[in-house]
Amino acid sequence: MYFKNVLANNSVKNSLIKECSANRIPHAQLFFGGDQSQHLPLALAFSTYLFCEKKTTDSCGKCVNCRKMFKLTHPDLHFFYPTIRVQQPKEKIAESKKCFPNFQKTILEDPYLSLQNWETKLKSSKTANIRSADLIEICKISNLKSYQGGYKVFIIWGAEKIITKSSAILLKTIEEPPPKTVFILISNDPNKLLSTIKSRLQEKKMTTIDSCVLLDHFKKKCPELNEAMIKDFVRKGESNYHKTFELLINPVEDGEIFNNFVEWIRLCFLSTNKKSKYEGDFAIIKLIDHCAMMASLERAAQLSFIKSTAQVFRRAFLLNYEPSLVVEPSIKHPNFSLDSFSKYVNNYNVLEIFALLSNTHYYLHRYSNSKILFLDLSFRLGKLLHKKP
Repeated sequence: MYFKNVLANNSVKNSLIKECSANRIPHAQLFFGGDQSQHLPLALAFSTYLFCEKKTTDSCGKCVNCRKMFKLTHPDLHFFYPTIRVQQPKEKIAESKKCFPNFQKTILEDPYLSLQNWETKLKSSKTANIRSADLIEICKISNLKSYQGGYKVFIIWGAEKIITKSSAILLKTIEEPPPKTVFILISNDPNKLLSTIKSRLQEKKMTTIDSCVLLDHFKKKCPELNEAMIKDFVRKGESNYHKTFELLINPVEDGEIFNNFVEWIRLCFLSTNKKSKYEGDFAIIKLIDHCAMMASLERAAQLSFIKSTAQVFRRAFLLNYEPSLVVEPSIKHPNFSLDSFSKYVNNYNVLEIFALLSNTHYYLHRYSNSKILFLDLSFRLGKLLHKKP
């Protein structure tokens, strides 16, 4: 991948190029911050530039090493990433090596892949992690000579998924690596990394992708869509690559989502109303039917609904403090007022509400029983809406 094709801020790109040109390459780096979609493409572009035989201000794209990198077949490039254990616990095989053909195909199709989408592709209810067998394999490979006599590059994608008790295995290798060995750790949540490992990494912090850059990118990627539609999706996606892309491939009408939200949130509120037992019992019956209806929707529509719900709660909370920040979403429904709804979202319940929505979104991605998830979310949310300062 070329630097010029990566949707990332130029300051980080220029820093990486200067380090290569001056032959002052940090042996261990951490890519984090901004839109997580930038991290892996930038790591690939940097690795390509490092291996390139005729580099200038970017990779040449013509030498043998560049051609290998474009296919992710360079023998001195090693990927380690979260996987699901499919072997017996006593087996010590690195899952990252075992699953690489699938990972390679996925990254070649979409180098901007998110960790969440990768976990969805694994289609498992288990948690994906980077285990001790992977870290032992890293240590083993790092002590071997490179195939082509140059650099060895280790890209550890989703580094926050390294099992904590196994992290110490990696520490010594990162602290004192063999010559011409480069580690690139990519993390969406660097605070979860072992502090002793994090302290040995040179940080490369990304910033949010400019909306104009995203607009140009998706105009080329989706030529069948008109510019106004793409611009609207970029705005709704809050200039986030993954949010925008998901809206583009799974467009859902706002009116449909918000009508569903208004009906659902009303039932959530009434079902936990202690003042009127009859009204509450009737609302529970309707809520069960409504949750069954939502569970029958496609998984993408369910995830989109949870995200839209989080947006509404966020805007409602902001309305209590800074009304000028409230732009989206604009809900036009005869039985709903964002101003009235905002009174039920306060600093006593907002953190619990977002934790609840976040957990539901996570478990939906893990293919949990959606009917049970929506029912549990509904009753818990209803109780939180009645929580007063």
